Amino acid sequence: MARRPPPTPMLQAFISAAQTGSFARAASELNLTASAISHQIAGLEEWWGVQLFERHSRGVKLTAAGRALLPVVDGFFQELEAVLHSLNPSKPRPLYLSCTSSLCSTWLIPRMHGSHTEASFNLELVLTSADISRTNPEAHQFDVAIVMGDGDYPDHYAELLMHDAVFPVFSPGFQKVNGDIALADIARYPLIHRVDDHVCPSWENWFSFQGLAPAPYHHGPRFPDSGLAISLAVKGGGIALGRTALVYDALKDGTLVALNAPVMMSPAAYYIICRNGRQSEPDIARLFEWLKAQAQVFVREVTFYQDH
Repeated sequence: MARRPPPTPMLQAFISAAQTGSFARAASELNLTASAISHQIAGLEEWWGVQLFERHSRGVKLTAAGRALLPVVDGFFQELEAVLHSLNPSKPRPLYLSCTSSLCSTWLIPRMHGSHTEASFNLELVLTSADISRTNPEAHQFDVAIVMGDGDYPDHYAELLMHDAVFPVFSPGFQKVNGDIALADIARYPLIHRVDDHVCPSWENWFSFQGLAPAPYHHGPRFPDSGLAISLAVKGGGIALGRTALVYDALKDGTLVALNAPVMMSPAAYYIICRNGRQSEPDIARLFEWLKAQAQVFVREVTFYQDH
């Protein structure tokens, strides 16, 4: 008798945790709690009798067994979707557009508002959020992805979307309590950190860029996602390192204030990628053009705002 397969929610939790490298991010992606994801993964490990993840304080990492099983499980869902589409070809297959959760919520979604009604953007899209690895982008399901890096993605076609600057931000309420914050004194204030950020500049990088001594270690929350760090800054919880695309709307509406200091350009930029050869598919080409047009408008608006 064939062995009974595990429940679908366990498999979905496994794929999401593997792709995000975090039970917390997987929980956010699947609208569950981190505890629920942990229980799903533990149940799947017991079901199969193998350890799928190494647990660390900064996240999770696939074991050899997990790496072997991930493409099989992910391939199952992709093949299932392809077969279902072949059985019902009249139903359009949506494009999967992947984007980090922070950029998706602060930059992409606001610029999609109303765009889905435009004839030039009449696309069936499914938005997914994931930090896609430069070395292993195939581990994620997407047709088009917005990624941050140097544009080098093996076996993928990449186009530059936009560059980004990095600078400290805080709330008007935080400024009211603490008064004017001088560049030389910033280390005295609570700094909000993002952990496991191997692409974007860290506070250490920013202090070095400004020619300042490294800040002393600060106790406090450390977030795996830039959007969460910025959210705490909006609430007055300290000073976060913002990136232009993530904080521009908040600066414009006054919910955040930028430190008066030279901005640091991020060595990484946003790119749009897809598998090699797919860039000429009509829907993917249209999505590329729409994203680049939105980025061009955004960059012009930021430039105008900075000059005035």
